Order: sequence, then C-alpha cells, then structure tokens
Amino acid sequence: MNKESVFRQLEQRLIRLPLTTEALSEFNAMAIASSLKQKRSIISHHLNNLHREQRVIKINGRPVLFLPVEVLRTHHHLVVRHRDYASLQALYEERQDNLELLIGAQGSLQDALRQCKAAISYPGAGLPLLLHGPTGTGKSFLARRLWQYAIEQGILSSDAPFTVFNCAEYANNPELLTSKLFGHARGAFTGADRAVAGLIETSDGGVLFIDEVHRLPPEGQEKLFHFMDNGSWRRLGDSREELRATVRLIFASTEDLEKHFLATFIRRIPVIVQILPVAERGQHERLAFIQHFFRSEAQRLDHDLALDEEIISLLMQKTLEGNVGGLENLIRNVCASAWTFGQREGEVLEVKAGHLPDEIVSERPFTLMESPRRVMIYRDRGIFPLVPAQHQAYRRLTENICGLCEELDRDDISIRMFEKLTYQNVTFYLDALMNKESTVSHQDKRLRFIEDVGKALAANYDLDLNAEFAYLAGRYLTSLPLTPRETSTAARQVMLRWLEDSSGLAQRITRKLLSVVVNKYDLLIDTLDQVAIAAIVNNAIDATTHGKVKAVIIAHGYSTASSIAGLSNRLIGEKIYQAMDMPMEVAFSDVSRSIVDYLKHTDTQAGVMVLIDMGYSKEIADALLGVIQGPLVVVNNVTIRLALNIASEIVAQKSIEQIAEEIVPLNQSSWDLYWPEKKKKRVLLVSCITGIGTAFKFKTLMEKSQLTDFDIHIIACEYIRLKSSQMAASLLNQYEVIAVVGTDDPQLAGVPWVGIEELLGEKGYAHLTQLLSDYLNNKQIELINKNMVREFSLHNVVNSLTILNAAKTMGHIETIIAEWQNTLGFTFNNNLTLGLYVHLSCMIERLVMRNEITHYKNLAEFNSQHGKFITMVNHSFQQLKNLYNVALPVAEIGYIHDIFELRIEAFDW
Repeated sequence: MNKESVFRQLEQRLIRLPLTTEALSEFNAMAIASSLKQKRSIISHHLNNLHREQRVIKINGRPVLFLPVEVLRTHHHLVVRHRDYASLQALYEERQDNLELLIGAQGSLQDALRQCKAAISYPGAGLPLLLHGPTGTGKSFLARRLWQYAIEQGILSSDAPFTVFNCAEYANNPELLTSKLFGHARGAFTGADRAVAGLIETSDGGVLFIDEVHRLPPEGQEKLFHFMDNGSWRRLGDSREELRATVRLIFASTEDLEKHFLATFIRRIPVIVQILPVAERGQHERLAFIQHFFRSEAQRLDHDLALDEEIISLLMQKTLEGNVGGLENLIRNVCASAWTFGQREGEVLEVKAGHLPDEIVSERPFTLMESPRRVMIYRDRGIFPLVPAQHQAYRRLTENICGLCEELDRDDISIRMFEKLTYQNVTFYLDALMNKESTVSHQDKRLRFIEDVGKALAANYDLDLNAEFAYLAGRYLTSLPLTPRETSTAARQVMLRWLEDSSGLAQRITRKLLSVVVNKYDLLIDTLDQVAIAAIVNNAIDATTHGKVKAVIIAHGYSTASSIAGLSNRLIGEKIYQAMDMPMEVAFSDVSRSIVDYLKHTDTQAGVMVLIDMGYSKEIADALLGVIQGPLVVVNNVTIRLALNIASEIVAQKSIEQIAEEIVPLNQSSWDLYWPEKKKKRVLLVSCITGIGTAFKFKTLMEKSQLTDFDIHIIACEYIRLKSSQMAASLLNQYEVIAVVGTDDPQLAGVPWVGIEELLGEKGYAHLTQLLSDYLNNKQIELINKNMVREFSLHNVVNSLTILNAAKTMGHIETIIAEWQNTLGFTFNNNLTLGLYVHLSCMIERLVMRNEITHYKNLAEFNSQHGKFITMVNHSFQQLKNLYNVALPVAEIGYIHDIFELRIEAFDW
C-alpha cells in the first residue's frame, strides 16, 4: 500500500467520524496499520512523509495521532494554523465561527460581516440590521447564519428561536399582516374568536427575520419602530398594558430604501449592509460558488461528477439572472439533465457541455479543439478538484516548475539555479503565447495598468529596473486561466518554502504588485503564479543588483584593474567586481566620476567595497559617500588573492564589516570604513485628541491616497504623547517630520499642523500642496490631491470611523448640529461643521462599542462652569442615547466643548 492510499483512507474515515477523543483514537500508526493489515513501520513511514508535506497534522501524545488537514478545515470547520498540537483540546480551540466559512468572508463580505457581527452581538436586543441587495444574493441565508453565529458565541441560548416572516405574502391585507407580527386580542376583527400571539412574541429571546420589509405598510412600520424604540407593543385590538420582548430584528429588502420606507423607520435601523450580486463579487468567489453547488449536487446524487472543463469556463463568463440563486438552479438543472440523459460509470456521472442550456452554449464561438478534458468533483472531499490548465503552454510551464521543485527538494539543484531556471521557463512560456493568443482590448488595458504598477514600484524602491520587468509581469498576469492550477501538494510546499526564503526586497515588490493588481482585477493567483512573478522580479533586481555588497577594483595602469576583476569574476562564476583602470596620465577625479555614475544606478544599501592598489582612501570617501546608501570600505594593496577571498565572502552574503574585519587583515592589507550621512525617513504624523484608534483610521485613509508610494510615510501617534517634549524630540530626531495632521494642534516646534477638517474643506488642495511642494513635483502632488479628494470625502471619512451605517450616522449628526445652531444662535462655519462631523462620528462609535472617554482635564471644574453647554449636548443626544441604549459621559462633552473653543473666539458657553 502506497502513501496516497493511506492518505485516502484517513480522509474517508475522518469525514464519517465526530471530533471526539474516542472516535479519533484509531488515527495512530498502530491502529491504522492493524486496520489496513500492513506493517506498522511502513504505515509510520507514510504518515511521517505526509506530515512532512503538511497534508496531515500530529497530535502529540501517547500514542501520536495523524489527522488530514483539509478534512479538518472543510468538513469540521477548524482553522488548523500549525503542523503539531500538544493535545486534541488545543486543536479544538481553533474552531471557526460559521460566518468565517461563508464564501466571500475574506473578500466581498468582509466589511458586511464585520457590521453584522457588531449588530447581532450588541447587548440587549442587538442593533436592528437591514440586509439590502438584489434578489438571490443570499440575504435569507446570511440571516440564518447570523442566528447560528449568535448561538455559537453564547449571545443567544441554544434554544433561541429563528422566525422568518415574508411581508409579501400579506401585502394586500395590512390588518392580517399586522396581526401576524404583533398578534391580536379576541374580538379584534371578524373571526378573531381567541387571542393569538404574534411573531414578535413567539420570537422572544431569538431572531425575527422580516423579508421584503419594503412591503410593510406605513402603519406597520410605525408600530415596528415603536417596538424598536421601547421593546414593547400591544396586540391588535388590545388597549391594555403593553407586552415586552427581547428580539433581534433582521430585515431584508431589494428596493430603494428612500422610496419605500418612512424616514422615521429607516432612521431607526443603524446598520444597513449591502449584499453584492454574484457578478460583482469577483472571479475567486464565483469559482467558489460553482465548486460548492456542483459538490452539493454530487452529494445529493451520491455520485462523483466528471465535468467537461469547458463547463467551468462558460459558467465563469456567463452573466446570470437570479445571482447566487440563479447559479445554483442552473447547476442543479445541468446535473439533472446529465443524470437523466448522460452516462454513468460506477459511481461517476459524466456532465458534458451539451447538458448546459442552449442559450449558454450558443454564445460560445465554435473552435476546433482537442477532446475536452475532465474536471473531477468528489462528493466526499472538501478540496476543490485540481482543474487542468486552459492551454498547452501553461500546462508545460506548470509541469516544468513542479519538476524543478522536485529537484530542489532532492538538493539536485541549488536555490540560485532554481530561480534562474524558473525565470527561463516563464520567458519560454510567454514567448510561446506570442504566436498563440489574440489580443483583446481589455487585456491591453490590464497590461498597461500592470506595467504602470511595476514601474511605480521600481521607482518607489529606488531600483533602476528595466521596462522589460513590468512588461513580463503584465504579460504573465493577463494570460492566466480562470481555474485553479494543477500542482501537487509536495511541489506547492517547496514553492511556499522558496517564497519564504527569497530575498526580502524581491518578495516585498512581488507582494505589493500582486496586491494592487488583484485588488483591481481580482485575478485568481495561485502559489505557482507567485513563484513566477517572484522569479521575474528577482531577475530584474539581479540585472542591477544582487542585494549584496558592491565591489569595485581601481588600479593604476591600462588593464591592471580589468585583469584582476576579470580573473576573479571568472573563477567565482559571478560578476562581483566592476573594474576601473587608471592610467598614469588620467586624474583620479575622472575615475571617480565613472564610479559615481556606476553606483548611482546600483542598489548600495549593503555597502560598497573599493579595492585600490595605493592611496586615495579619503578622496574616494569624499566622492562616494554622497551617492551610496550603505557603508563604504576602502581596502589598500589589492592583489588577486585578496580579490578572490573578498569575492567568496560577498557571494556568501556576509556583511561588509564582517568581510573587512575577517578577510582583509589575512592578506596584509589595510582598510578604512566610512558611513554616509543617513537621510531621515520623511513622515506625516496623524493624531487625534480622542485616542490612537481614530488616528490609525485616519492613517489608513491617508495611505490609500498613495502617499507612501512616494516615500512619504504615515505614523499614527497618541495626541497626549505627542504633546510631551520627550516624544516630540524622539520623533524629530528620528524622522524628517513634514507636518502633523489631526483634530488638534499638538504644537510641535517648527512642524506645521493641518486640521483634518481643513483637508476635507474647500482649501484642502492648497494645504496639501503647501505641505508637499518641497518633496514632490507638481504631477505627483496632483495625483495625491486627486486621491485625497476620493478618499477624504466626508462620507468616506465617517464610514471609516464608525461601524454603523455612514448615511444614518451623518443624518443623526446633521440633526444634532442643527439643534446646536438654533440653541447657540449662530450658523457654524465650514471648518467647525466638518470638525464636528469627524469628531462626533468617532464618539458615536465609542459609545456604541462601550469605549467611551471618561477622563478629561479639570473635569469637576468643567462640570461646574459649563452647565448650560452640558445640558444642551445631553438634550440633543437624547434620541441617540435611547436608540443605542448608551450614556454620554461629561468627559466626552468636554472634548466637544474644546472643538468650539478652538474654532470660535471667546466662546462663553
């Protein structure tokens, strides 16, 4: 019995068994060997190999248990972050909540689920939640999952009810609809011969999901928002004491909210979540839905499915009506057609492209092609089947790189050779595509975009990479098939190890490039593709720098330096030295200009080592320290032996100081070490008087404006610490601080301050230009300004600062500000208004999340001197306090008062 057979047995067993100590006791080497009638040593050998390949985990104990990773993840819903666990209990602690398992939980649904969790978890009856999106996007499914999540997390009891009510079923009978929701008393209407409890009453302690809530009539909405406000209601026809219940309300609607709801109703729903149609959720998630629905049908039919590869491609491209539900129904119909009219061999059902509806197949242009390849969907596996590549060139590339992985794993080739051969295979693949692929307009756009990203990254890292690097990356990424790649688990593990161990700079550029491109086009990037792009980046960097110490040989004579450098480079097998011959009649200044020109276009962060035959140490330092980033070592009395010894250490990537200290003295040479004056990192400081959390949110918004792409970094600081002289001195010594952006001026000596509301205001462009004109050119500032306008719209800022719905939060704040203007008797200017919007949105989030500020300078004094102001603020916040069941500490009111004092001269409230 081979390793794969053992692994298959483990998977099949674990799918059928619960995760209990008793059930898992048979997953040790002795028990497995006994059940398979094999020698224990053979089974143990296979299990350890599977563990080495990270396909099984070990539970260390007596005896050691071996469990297949993917079944634990997909069937038993465990995260499985480690290769070894001390006990089963440690493994159980990694159980995922059911929301994390949803398709899109880390993608299009990430923000939506964050809001949903906050709403369902809120103390008391939670926060009313509205799921808004087209039909078939899974709103009902998500509502049920939220109920299950609340039970899992102990928010609701295990027997908490989940009740579904569809308003559309009663839209033509408002009285019956109201009765269904709120119940009715005996005699409330004709035929009401007994009192009946409504759904709100029977949902006490659980969740009531009200679908198509836009069909609820105005009087029904009014009764419902009374319940949302007070937690109480009366049955229809009952004028006695009100009933009370604790019910978490989830609404769903497909319609325009402003057209179908009373403003007073929609204002009481603080969390409104948009659910996107499947066409807008990206290729990753669409493929995941296709996988899920085919596997569901395979389980329903109790047959594995053999699909024509073309089916996947057609379903990925087709725009479907009905969204997720439409895709599910289409796949079910395809499988039904295959079951009735297709072929079955054993327990495998063949599903062919001809089983698709005619309107889908007819849209595909006819092409002569090889016999269609098969995609296997297994009913008892949690892993999506490996889908063959879409064309021969990509298959060949995949096979070749996997072959290189095997050689690297056996130590048949070096890491350096693996990098070179991977790059070579990628270029062969791209060459093969040139004559096989037609150019499509959207690909041209994607290609230009990726080229621009590559060039921007090269400039950002001060690398003089040639244009071919960005073009190759673009050509590769625009050629990718839409389906997962056919790579073995062992090869994938080798790739992952290589990516982890590769050059830090190359990996940073690769990750950034893929992040930007995937964010824009949502390509399906596999581990193999990461390796391919990293190989392209590595090669580009190698063309200008090896990420190692740079070395130059200078010697008097027409060819002395060239001879030593040439011989050393040939013997080492790499170009380590750049030669600078210095004939007697040539001035040193002429040679130094050549060296400077060479080093300007080279990465010198690891340092530069200059080997010279005599003198000029100080002159070399004066010439080079202005253009290099790392240390400079000048070595006298260069010889072939010295050059070879140093070259060997450079290849081994030893530091320049280590080479100088250990190698140079052995060759009876002297050396001098010089350090360039380090340029301070340019930074913008972001702070907020209400805490570091808000400052970090401002920092995120500013980073989205691409300031960091132009070597201007953003640092979030606590306002109180920033005010301290020690913190300020540390920052000013460490960084070149361009300015402070925030809600209040911390008064850093010599550093300008810009209020966040000023960046949001009409003169925001001018402020930004004034700050950056010494660091960026006009074109770059124009780009930053454009991004700032987009990212720092008031809606974006408020949306980023609160878990609640931005539009509703802004509506509350608008009402509060209007009341303050009326009470204070004057109209607020733009800066004050914007400052209040930003501050109050932060404050509302703090109150809702129970993170309110309770400390304020001279709190007792403020309380006694500003009673009128405190009363005004408390009165204006009464509705919000009732809506969210929160209190407003006097300390929070103190910070609001500070905003008025800072922006209004002689404010005396």
